[in-house]
Amino acid sequence: MAFKFGKWDLEVDVVSIGSGLGGVAAAIQVQDAGKRALIVEKASRLGGVSGYSGGEVFVPNNHLQAAAGISDSREAGLAYLKFLGAGYQVAELQESLLDRGVEACRWFGEHAGVRWKLIKDFPDYHYPKAPGTAATGRYLEVELFKGSDLGEWQKKVFLSPHVPNGIIHDELFAWGGFTNVMNWDFVTFGKRMSQDLRGFGPGMMAYFLKAALIDRKIPAKLSTAARELVVEDGEVVGVRCHENGKDLMVRARRGVVLGTGGYDWHPDLPKYFEQLPEWNSMCQPSVAGDNFLLGGEVGAAIAAVPPTNLGHFFGYNIPGEEHEGKPLWRGSWDGGFPHALWVNPQGQRFCDESFYRDYLPRVRAWDGISQTQPNFPPTLIFDSQFREKYPLSTFMPGQEIPEALVARAPTLRELADKLALDGDAVEKTVARFNQFAEAGVDHDFGRGTYPWAAMMTGDRRRPKNPNLGPLDKPPFYGIRLRPVSAGINCAGLRVNVNAQVFSVRGQPIKGLYAVGNAAAPLDIGAGYQSGLSNLRGLVGGYQAGRHATGKL
Repeated sequence: MAFKFGKWDLEVDVVSIGSGLGGVAAAIQVQDAGKRALIVEKASRLGGVSGYSGGEVFVPNNHLQAAAGISDSREAGLAYLKFLGAGYQVAELQESLLDRGVEACRWFGEHAGVRWKLIKDFPDYHYPKAPGTAATGRYLEVELFKGSDLGEWQKKVFLSPHVPNGIIHDELFAWGGFTNVMNWDFVTFGKRMSQDLRGFGPGMMAYFLKAALIDRKIPAKLSTAARELVVEDGEVVGVRCHENGKDLMVRARRGVVLGTGGYDWHPDLPKYFEQLPEWNSMCQPSVAGDNFLLGGEVGAAIAAVPPTNLGHFFGYNIPGEEHEGKPLWRGSWDGGFPHALWVNPQGQRFCDESFYRDYLPRVRAWDGISQTQPNFPPTLIFDSQFREKYPLSTFMPGQEIPEALVARAPTLRELADKLALDGDAVEKTVARFNQFAEAGVDHDFGRGTYPWAAMMTGDRRRPKNPNLGPLDKPPFYGIRLRPVSAGINCAGLRVNVNAQVFSVRGQPIKGLYAVGNAAAPLDIGAGYQSGLSNLRGLVGGYQAGRHATGKL
């Protein structure tokens, strides 16, 4: 875009577009280098996808492990990341993610007041079956944050509809996890809620936003959409924003950081990249592919990894639930609970329902003869024992579930009819599953053999297998599940280790950076591990801010 000097409405050194972990981390780095940063947020509140997340940051060989007496090494961490990458990662980016991750977490703890802590006894996804995995020590989260410390911004930051507020992971697991919610310490829980004590993603983002907005007084603009990058002589020098119905021209003397997130709510982009016929999102509707729109206009290169095994789930929209004016989609962990299973459209099990690393690629499986995806969409089936013991999303045991969400029938065959499934197949599938549940061993898919899955979706009160329990008490229930993304897309803008965006001709575009989910996940490759998305945002922002201000 051609632009005439003298018409800027505002001038700073670096503009961070997006207020998630990557954009805010970059702004903090810029301000600490003695330069001026500005945060521009399209949504009505701050925090981005990171603020909706579980707040885990996965950091092998991190600075808190040694103090806790936990042995780890760079070599082991890299071996695990290489296993996850499966050959689709860029080695230089992956090693930078690991090394700069350790460095960045320590830096923000020491210089930005982020109170990191280890999540106790929480294993890597693939522990102990993959190289380099660890039983504990690699997940960081934050100590609880007092919301009032955000001052005037307290009510202008997202709280998450997906994770419990006011507790930390250690308490979640100590109280029995999601399958034991009726026995949680609700006195403590309620007291902390009333005090606006924040954990998980909201707590993590509160620490970073306090460091940026309160401690460093970095300005932030809400409900302000970035519409176009301003380029002069091949360099990005500013951004045209839209605020209160009119253009706002912002000069960025040292660069623009795209921390917009991915493309979950874009009407077309998921169809092009994610290899499923529909796409829904747990994230804010502001996550709509702005990285591609802004970057594409200035010649940015796009890159992608296989979509089959990254970070998304299957779930549902509870009728009437919305956020920011759009349907609120909830991920379903319920298939891994005892007394529940998944079936495909043929009425058959096809995966380990407790471990989404297993079911994601199986749902996408393609039959080239019939030209179909035979396992899509999956259906969740559960019985009355499930309803007596466990929650279904926000519905507690015994609480009525709307008929618009869940089908119900006195027999499995009648339930199958309501769900347009083969009744014989459903009956046989459940009968076989019940034999496995009685024995405590899933001979088909090994459900309950991953410690991570047992902690996240299992009932540890069950002695044989925390993830297995029979479906034999009527009435029976079923829900047709739909893809539900957590904002972790397979495609993004191609960047280098300094978060600089490459052009389609393979050279960095001067003055343009992309961080977190706005950048292609070439640093992780074809696999995923919870906490890596937040780590990508943290490292990308750390590097972008340092590079833009000449620290690198």
